[in-house]
Amino acid sequence: MPPRHGYTTIRSTSNKIETETCYFVPLGENLEIWKCRITNHRKKPAKLSLFSSVEFCLWDAQDDSTNFQRNFSIGQVEIEDGVIYHKTEYRERRDHFAYFACSAKLAGFDTQRDTFLGPYRSWDNPVAVERGKSFNSVAHGWARTARITSK
Repeated sequence: MPPRHGYTTIRSTSNKIETETCYFVPLGENLEIWKCRITNHRKKPAKLSLFSSVEFCLWDAQDDSTNFQRNFSIGQVEIEDGVIYHKTEYRERRDHFAYFACSAKLAGFDTQRDTFLGPYRSWDNPVAVERGKSFNSVAHGWARTARITSK
């Protein structure tokens, strides 16, 4: 059987704005690429913001989602030149990291899940999206996640 790559394309339309996002894993790579296309089918220009988001679950998804005492104290987030770096084993082993970046100019970011979502909210209505901009929050341990807002 030949080597395979993986990709998924998701399309949606709302209020005559069409989006198509392709999530792609290249052959032989340990990364995922997102390609997003937005088409305005309205007769007038539309002013839009795009929020991208990942929930870091690194190296062992089962352990990351159940061992909160350990996981809430081992993560470190750094933001440099528009790239969000998530480093694990905080102050122990610094050889594990993941990053989240965007090729477009950034308008903001959040790395603290609770700040992005807001009190008593969930992924279906984040307060940062509702207000139209990120808070530029930086997480230290606890629940880490990454969101990038582009213009």
